[in-house]
Amino acid sequence: MKLLKKSAQNFEVVLSGMFLLVTVSVVIINVTLRYLFKSGLFWVEEVATTSFIWSVFIGAAAAYRYKMHIGIDIITKLFPEKVREAISIAINFLMIVINGYITYLSTLFIQANSLKRTPVLDIPAIYVNLAITVGFGLMTIHAIRFLIIEAKLFFGTKKAKEEETA
Repeated sequence: MKLLKKSAQNFEVVLSGMFLLVTVSVVIINVTLRYLFKSGLFWVEEVATTSFIWSVFIGAAAAYRYKMHIGIDIITKLFPEKVREAISIAINFLMIVINGYITYLSTLFIQANSLKRTPVLDIPAIYVNLAITVGFGLMTIHAIRFLIIEAKLFFGTKKAKEEETA
């Protein structure tokens, strides 16, 4: 039960890991088949590429959720704590705008390519392109959550400090 709860709390990491596992597994199987039988499976490259795309975008959302993206904070370290908090709020607001806009653009991209199908497996390309929407949509949600928490901290609510530690 604890494992299931922990997996649900970290669903982005688990999902990204599962897609990466699929990518690596099908490539290893195909390399083995090519080595042993001088012939591989024709569909492996498409499955591996699609799984890798999903792994990258969901993994990026997971990294954003846990604030693991590389940031340049040398400039903000020069300022006092309150100014740093204000800068952080501004950055989170900008991240909402940017990630939200990319999410919007990705939905337009999906609509424009709604009839397109993948060349080998002939599945709708929406299943590949949806990774962009899901990844940036999750990052937008996390940025909104970060903005709310940091705004509460900035304006001094006690509940925000409890939320940040949770």
